[in-house]
Amino acid sequence: MRVDLLPEYGLPKDILPRADRGHRSFNKHFEVAVDVHLRQQIDQELETIHEIGRRLSQSMSLADLKDYRQRIAKFLKMCISRGLCFKEENFPARYGRSKILSIVKTVNQKLLALAEVMLSENRDPLKAMALVDEIRGLLLDLYV
Repeated sequence: MRVDLLPEYGLPKDILPRADRGHRSFNKHFEVAVDVHLRQQIDQELETIHEIGRRLSQSMSLADLKDYRQRIAKFLKMCISRGLCFKEENFPARYGRSKILSIVKTVNQKLLALAEVMLSENRDPLKAMALVDEIRGLLLDLYV
């Protein structure tokens, strides 16, 4: 036996399933949640790096330098793996040339300069603080 329903006995349109719209909505919510979580992780890591940098500029110890370098390496790996940060900026230079600034390379150069300051016989806390602040600024540039 076959039962044919008349159109007036069908399901109301607001109850009918709309898989396509719900699927997009879930994907959007999921992407927003992942983005918020990633930003929270990065904010927390930047705060930790800032605290270790402050401690490093006060104590000038090699253990703090090692911890600082490891945290920065972890931060850079996290940013690069998520596709957030590696960017090249073109700047006009003399004679029509353009300069490409890679921030990751600059951070590595500043870390090497900081290690040289820490390992030199004449440790200058002001130079160390200035380099820590420069590195922090570069990391913020990667994030923003």
